[in-house]
Amino acid sequence: MCARRIQRRCLRHVVENMISVRNIVGATLASTVFLSRLPIPTSADSKPLDFTKTAHAFPLAGAVIAIIPAIVLWATTALGLNSMIAATLCVTSMIAVTGALHEDGLADLIDGFWGGHTKECKLEIMRDSAIGTYGVLALILSVSLRVMLLSVLIEAIGASAAALALIAMASLSRFAILQPWYLLPPARTHDADVSGDSKKEVSSLSGRFGRPDKETFIAASVLTFPAIILLIYLCSFQSALIALALFQVCIIALSALCKNHIGGHTGDTLGATQQLSELGLLFGLVLTI
Repeated sequence: MCARRIQRRCLRHVVENMISVRNIVGATLASTVFLSRLPIPTSADSKPLDFTKTAHAFPLAGAVIAIIPAIVLWATTALGLNSMIAATLCVTSMIAVTGALHEDGLADLIDGFWGGHTKECKLEIMRDSAIGTYGVLALILSVSLRVMLLSVLIEAIGASAAALALIAMASLSRFAILQPWYLLPPARTHDADVSGDSKKEVSSLSGRFGRPDKETFIAASVLTFPAIILLIYLCSFQSALIALALFQVCIIALSALCKNHIGGHTGDTLGATQQLSELGLLFGLVLTI
């Protein structure tokens, strides 16, 4: 009875999180503004971003962000362009919509993890706006793989289905951001002592925008169900299951690397999580369809 009562209380908390206190429309707009360059108007008296209670809308924001790239994918194939060109233009439009936010995180993470020898050195390299050889190579490989895998997906299931799958994967990969953000501590704890140009992050990501709590994480998990169901409908249960397994493996592996290298998360590690988890989904679908 006690366990049942706790479950009911937790479910009630999730429902409140999604439909009342944390208004879903407002949270989705705030999350979309944070994760993209889309020109979404905000009121002059809008409060500073606080994702402690509103990051549950990240899966919905991911779907919104992917609408334009999905239209580009469908339209280019409808005009008769081959799948490789359509995939290239689609990925390019996704990068334009997000302002290369997540790609920048991936490049900085690779530069830091493989260019530094201590935690402090790695964090300093990741903070630097310049990009190194490791980061350039990582971006070339990541973007190339996304284009090639998406091209194969278009050929396998058709442009319309691939466009919808893209929206589902964008939703899931934005949810992936929340896992290390919620489960790992902030890697930077002494940013207040930094001065000069390096003081672009006065505090950690969690210090500036809040850190998702348990109820927020559960609510975000619930909001991934439509994306999962869509992938099952488009690609079969087996393909979706394998894709989700690889998706989770990528998140766990990268989280373990972050814990080992820098002891926690930063904004760059969260961006890299989005990139690698999306690649995991694409690999899973392509391998099984």
